[in-house]
Amino acid sequence: MTEICSADESQLANTPNHVRHFQWNDDYIELLSHRLELSTVKTLVEIGSGLGYMAGLFGLYMKPGAQVLGFDPDPAVVQQATEQAQARAFSVRYQFAEAQPHQLPLPDHSTDLIVCHHVLPHVPDAGAVIAEMARVVRPGGKVVAFEPNSAMQALVLDADTSQYSLEDRLRLVRYQLYYEAGKKALGKGDDSVGDVLPRLFATAGLAHVEVRISDKAAALTPPYDTEEKRLRAAELLAWREEFEANASAIEACFLAG
Repeated sequence: MTEICSADESQLANTPNHVRHFQWNDDYIELLSHRLELSTVKTLVEIGSGLGYMAGLFGLYMKPGAQVLGFDPDPAVVQQATEQAQARAFSVRYQFAEAQPHQLPLPDHSTDLIVCHHVLPHVPDAGAVIAEMARVVRPGGKVVAFEPNSAMQALVLDADTSQYSLEDRLRLVRYQLYYEAGKKALGKGDDSVGDVLPRLFATAGLAHVEVRISDKAAALTPPYDTEEKRLRAAELLAWREEFEANASAIEACFLAG
């Protein structure tokens, strides 16, 4: 585990050349900082931390000397996150290390706040990950998961789907439901796990469970004249290439459902 610590109290926003920078509105992050009382958090843990985008944002609202731990199963991503953090000055201490989300190298009740973002749809047992988060959080601490209900996206209209017939739209919804059911049946995760998080939290023994919705609506309309729109358009093209490259795996999930 590599530790990054600087006495420089200058703050740095999220890396602006990646679409993750536009995942949340800035005022929403500030609102979360109050709701989560980030100024009082001494230790924050993020699982599936990737390049540290969320950890970097939340760290801006923590007091100098606080600690942020990021865990990800991909060693290459951990190395890149470490290098990016080392290249910048932070007032909090950052550490990134390799770990599976359901097996964190942390003692019981050792963190004030533990978070994850879009991690649970990719694990075979989201309940086991939530239980691990509950294990490491201290009494009175907070567990926060930002996770989707992807099935609802099949009902969202765009320039193409708004022209579909009712039967075509129903076919699109059926496809999504079959795919998600198959993915779960094959043990590859639940793309709409956000719907069942309250039950998983309660099962893990967590109390005072609340459900909130992000205020970010990522509308993509021409002309693509902002950095956010350009990055989102590029992301959609990348998704299309990924879809084509993984067509056989996607078909297997659909058929399993």
